[in-house]
Amino acid sequence: MYGESSKHDNLECILQDQSSKPSAVSLNFLKEITNNFSDERVLGKGGSGVVYKGVLQSGEIIAVKRLEPSMAGSQSLFQNEVDHLMRLQHPNIVRFRGYCHETVWLYTEFEGQKVFAEISEMLLCFEYVPKGSLDVHLSGGSSEFDWHTRYKIIEGICNGLHYLHDQIDKSILHLDLKPANILLDKNLAPKITDFGLSRQFDQHQTISSPNRVGTLGYMAPERIDEGIITPKSDIFSLGVIIMEIITGHRHYPGVSGTSSEDFIELELKKWRNTLEKAQGYTNLEMDCEQIKRCIQIGLICVNPEWTERPTTTKIIKMLQGLESLDRNISDEVESSADQVSQMDSKSTAIALGLLKKESCLLKIHYVLGYWSKLKEGNQNLGKHRFLLQWLVTAYMESCCTLKTELLWR
Repeated sequence: MYGESSKHDNLECILQDQSSKPSAVSLNFLKEITNNFSDERVLGKGGSGVVYKGVLQSGEIIAVKRLEPSMAGSQSLFQNEVDHLMRLQHPNIVRFRGYCHETVWLYTEFEGQKVFAEISEMLLCFEYVPKGSLDVHLSGGSSEFDWHTRYKIIEGICNGLHYLHDQIDKSILHLDLKPANILLDKNLAPKITDFGLSRQFDQHQTISSPNRVGTLGYMAPERIDEGIITPKSDIFSLGVIIMEIITGHRHYPGVSGTSSEDFIELELKKWRNTLEKAQGYTNLEMDCEQIKRCIQIGLICVNPEWTERPTTTKIIKMLQGLESLDRNISDEVESSADQVSQMDSKSTAIALGLLKKESCLLKIHYVLGYWSKLKEGNQNLGKHRFLLQWLVTAYMESCCTLKTELLWR
């Protein structure tokens, strides 16, 4: 008993020491601090597992993520996530504290018989980030966020992604960047989390994967349609998130056919009206210019052509106003509209019908450009099943931010 207590004390010390490296933690200890993984301690649930609140004897809270052992590929996902998390240390990346991988035997029923089943318990420990995930705030309209807070969140996400892509020896692609995987600390500083789908990447390579894994609405079109993976996959996701943070909700107010120029002016007008009503506001023109720049960056990031999207280095410079936005974004949208007008009437009806309700600039900018590619050379529509499935699903869900994570085969 004394030995067990001493061991737990050592684990407490390791988890409380901000300078210690992530280390192995016992399953019994994690059961103890989460009250045996009770429902009352649940912080959140995702496609890969459940996150619990762990309370140390000192009163400090840590987050304990328990992976779902029955999920296909869970062992490799766990190994992948630990490998990558061990290398990361940045203010905008959630801090990794420890891990647990133990095998337990359960006497249970299987196909009408009682058998012993071997269960692999896989858990990850992180710093506790009290304000929760960004998607919760966005779904509420983020009315509590003024522009400076939103800009700080955008800037922090960009810095975190820049670190992953360009500031460590072997670059890491996140590949599931979305508001649900961005946590906010007590000061509303963003921290990127959930590296289960992340991949190590050589900047000079392009990966082609037969499996499409990720979250619809945030996956880049080339991943959905062709399985292409590059750093620009994350850039597309970043662009979607930037647009959501600026508009404050998931459903963009754009109407089918709206140009980027009109969209920018509409959002700028809304923000100008909001800022003018703020008591004692003195930086109106400066902030409006910053808002316009962020919208433009978001639109550039969701360019349907992945080779045209900027790097994180360029995005940081554009955010800081150190590099001009030298792309005519409105021309890109108008070009897509021209391509649509050249489609045969049946394809046009399908495309616009799917986009008519709850449409947004992202869908127009992204989908119409790709629909023209689909029609190019009278290609077989069956070859583009991933894009077509995304279109139908996005329409049925009436938004661009499906929370369902799918394994595309």
